[in-house]
Amino acid sequence: MTTTLGFHLLRIGHCSHPECVTQRGGRLGNVPFPALAGLLLHPRLGPMLFDTGYSEAFFTATQPFPERLYRLVTPVSLTASETLPAQLERHGLALHDIGHVFLSHLHADHIAGIGELPNARFFAMRDEVDAMRRVSRIGGLRRGYLRTLLPASFDARLTCADDCERVALPPAMHPFTHGFDLLGDASVLGVPLPGHTPGQLGILFQTANAQTVFLVADACWSLEAVRHDRPPSWIASRLFSDKGAYLRTFAGLRHLLGRNDALTIVPSHCELTWRRLGHELR
Repeated sequence: MTTTLGFHLLRIGHCSHPECVTQRGGRLGNVPFPALAGLLLHPRLGPMLFDTGYSEAFFTATQPFPERLYRLVTPVSLTASETLPAQLERHGLALHDIGHVFLSHLHADHIAGIGELPNARFFAMRDEVDAMRRVSRIGGLRRGYLRTLLPASFDARLTCADDCERVALPPAMHPFTHGFDLLGDASVLGVPLPGHTPGQLGILFQTANAQTVFLVADACWSLEAVRHDRPPSWIASRLFSDKGAYLRTFAGLRHLLGRNDALTIVPSHCELTWRRLGHELR
């Protein structure tokens, strides 16, 4: 019997950036890019998160120069009601209740809140963790990494997703062919989504109302861009770890959108997805 999860989509702040950078043919003006995170409710293991969005730690980490350039290039807004503690409280939860956090990748807008979670185990791809460890302070800034966001206990609490059992994905998920059984009960499958960073990870799971959900992080910034085959501009692609791999992942999502109506794909920064699903998925 398949283990199903409760699911809530959270919006934990947003940044602003020209749309034309994130998709060809986009608008020249700034548009909001929400920092979306997933709250998963496992019937046995309790509440979990997919990413954490922004937090006050982001503003602390980007206070000095040159890290300040990060928030100057992508101005960030985080209201009191949008913070992770405030959103968890709406669901009757506190920070110490979170037992597992699946980190799509280690960019600051996805991990800024992990230092607030005292009891969580972290899951990330080995290549992603190694990439963050290798870069210099300037190199990390260029790649979107802020190492000061990692708690001192990060390594001790880390499970590399690719150390988990490798499993085949159903034909309906192809061209994504394999994943990793992150919890050992097939309830949450980690799916490699290469290109944006060296080790980006999506997750696949089923909700109690029989929806199959695929959280794809920054494999695309907009579902509309995927539908109309409008990948990011050359400016954004210069920041990718592997442009060719990114475009293959992007094309894979386009293939899924065109033939898998039973699948709900959720990018981490798509405003239209937030408007459509923010109050629907349970």
